[in-house]
Amino acid sequence: SSHLGSSHFGSSHFCTSLSSPRCGPRFAEAMPFVKFEHIAREWRLKWSADADNASLMLAQAQLEEVLADVSSIEGVASVQRVVCGGCQDFKVVTKLPEKAFKDWEARSFEPEVAFLEAVRKIPGIIAVETQTYTLEEVKLNKKDIKKAQDKKEKEQGEGETQKDEKPPV
Repeated sequence: SSHLGSSHFGSSHFCTSLSSPRCGPRFAEAMPFVKFEHIAREWRLKWSADADNASLMLAQAQLEEVLADVSSIEGVASVQRVVCGGCQDFKVVTKLPEKAFKDWEARSFEPEVAFLEAVRKIPGIIAVETQTYTLEEVKLNKKDIKKAQDKKEKEQGEGETQKDEKPPV
């Protein structure tokens, strides 16, 4: 099963594959205002600070074992690692264009199984899970920032004009 372990990350509604009604194309059809071109697969776990963060170091070593394979997936846009020392999260997020993602999904997200099996064996690792979701860069460029600011100023100006007008008698 793609939903692995117990949830220490909040929601128990996981997008485990594109066929899930909460993910990918079905989600996009239900919510057309959420535009996307990329889909990401996240592998995540909780590590223990015991033994000078030994489980974190071993999780990192396991990532390094599969990193060349993950990085060479056809069409991969990015591979990111997230580590939070406060909540002891370790996450690997692999982002691909939708078509490339579907191809990777058809291959069972190789090398996911090997990575997840390896980290599950590390003492101090818990809550090993996966999730699929859309992932888009939404930062505006300078030209679009200016357009958005101008639009906002215009809307605020129109709102003030309407407030100053007296209602018809």
